[in-house]
Amino acid sequence: MDDPKALTSADWNNIHLFLQWFWIYFPLVVTFAVTILTAHALIPSAVLTGHLPPSVSRLRLPLTAFAFLIAAAAIVILVLGINQTLDVRNFWDRLLI
Repeated sequence: MDDPKALTSADWNNIHLFLQWFWIYFPLVVTFAVTILTAHALIPSAVLTGHLPPSVSRLRLPLTAFAFLIAAAAIVILVLGINQTLDVRNFWDRLLI
């Protein structure tokens, strides 16, 4: 590996964009997981045990649709983040350490 060179302002901007995509992606994945968990595990279980009325089961379809909308947004952000790693490889060839 060659000696490290000083990072330019363009390199710092590429690092900034990569981290920005990552920090947008992370909450989207967590939101997707919590929404799917609520729609397909918590609501049916609470309705079955009688803690919630059966009318609450109607929320499952909108929550699932919302989760898939969030998943689509997360996929787009993931692709943009992966694309940004190509710019980071201009000065750092190893992505893991």
